[in-house]
Amino acid sequence: MLNFPVPYPDELLYSVVARAGVHFGITSPKQLLDAVFGDRKVVATIDLPSHIEAISKQYPESLGLTAESMVYKHTLFPLYAPFIPEDRRLAALDWMTHRAKGAVHVGLGVTTSRIRQPEYLRVCPQCLEDQLIEHGELCWLRQWQVPGCSHCLKHGYLCDTQYRLHNYHRHAYVALTPTMMCLPANSNSPPIGKRIERRVKELLDLPPARSPSLEQWSLFYTQTAHAADITRKSKVIYDLLKHKVLSSWTPQHLAQLGIPVTDNKSNWLRLFMRKHRKSHSFLQHIIILETLLGTEWNFEDVISQARKQIAQKHQVAYFPSKNISQSVLHTKRKAWLEMVKEQGTRKSRKSGGDPVYVWLYRNDRNWLNAINNKYRRSTRSENRRVDWNERDRLILERLKAIKREHINKLEGPRRSSSWYLAQSECRHLSRKLEKMPLSAAFLESNSEDVASCQIRRVIRAMINDDSHSGEMPYWRLLRLSGLSEQRMYERTRQFLHYLGWSK
Repeated sequence: MLNFPVPYPDELLYSVVARAGVHFGITSPKQLLDAVFGDRKVVATIDLPSHIEAISKQYPESLGLTAESMVYKHTLFPLYAPFIPEDRRLAALDWMTHRAKGAVHVGLGVTTSRIRQPEYLRVCPQCLEDQLIEHGELCWLRQWQVPGCSHCLKHGYLCDTQYRLHNYHRHAYVALTPTMMCLPANSNSPPIGKRIERRVKELLDLPPARSPSLEQWSLFYTQTAHAADITRKSKVIYDLLKHKVLSSWTPQHLAQLGIPVTDNKSNWLRLFMRKHRKSHSFLQHIIILETLLGTEWNFEDVISQARKQIAQKHQVAYFPSKNISQSVLHTKRKAWLEMVKEQGTRKSRKSGGDPVYVWLYRNDRNWLNAINNKYRRSTRSENRRVDWNERDRLILERLKAIKREHINKLEGPRRSSSWYLAQSECRHLSRKLEKMPLSAAFLESNSEDVASCQIRRVIRAMINDDSHSGEMPYWRLLRLSGLSEQRMYERTRQFLHYLGWSK
């Protein structure tokens, strides 16, 4: 596309595509996807979009708008990049550059994060006035949509718009307009001095760079805890750490962010100061760093220090005893082999074989590990907390009620299996259908395929036609039903031919 809009500073790529639709007068969401991406299945993602290479190809090389630069300057990826392992950072970059199929949010831990995501798209009203004066149009900025940020750095509180972050229309890019309704700002929330907002701005301004490993982050925070004098030998004193955190951040504010501090042994604050076995949120890093380092720090220096950490490799030398007779060794091996073949490793140890296991572990560890791996058995128990027969019956009743409610309605999207589960508020059970045969059979027999949905839309267009000029033209029927020759299924074409309509 010629004259594709150039991103403004800190503008979301979502906003750039939405402005392109306005500039070129494209009102159809699917037509906009065709023009920009050449793919009608692209989901309009606000924070971590994919197919960015298709957007970068809209610009000449002289502008330097590569896929990587756009990921770092016009998405929320820099908030997660420094805190994930390098291989996952590179994988996420590749997912966002090409087709991701939802892998980005899973790989970066967004889908399972305890951090509360904003429900609506947010704006700063005073910034909107500045944008109109400077650019003559409005755009969505990155920092407005960051979880945990409630202020604009230049002005005051952010206001919610009427558009949800996860829009029902998954393929629609919504442009920011002066007529957009804004909800009143939540001025009752406690003032926090914009500490989070300033640190978020530092992260968003970071250039592409190699991220520290989880082990390097563990070593960095161990040193930081020692410097803050909250350790005893090699252990962090949790009570001192908790006192420092709650002295720097109010419990209400932490609860509002979704990361409250408790005395629970699995609380995030305890896990954060232990060995990092998983990535932690940028908000958790900000909370800890502000607590232990005060105000005289910045993320560029912190990440550089973490990257310089060198892990000490502790190699334990193992020398089996040379004074063991072959007959004793053979007897121990035979005894353990008979037990592990019959019961597996864990049950063999619990049923009296632990002395043999310990002896072999000390004297013949390589053979023991090889045998245990060969005869390993799963110890996962079956979850019997749910009565799936009863749940299957209840969900079947819900599905039948939904069918009765919509059987005479011609409006609405395609009534697929996912649609039925969403209407019954059971979308999370889509992977458990093998345990609910009645519900699965109902969905298989009552789910609407694409051709049936197209025929329903044709019938709705025929009934709702308000023209009184006699027979409806073929082109008008297609327009009212939202169809085209390219997307029409053969069964739909046969239905129209039977009714006397043809191209």
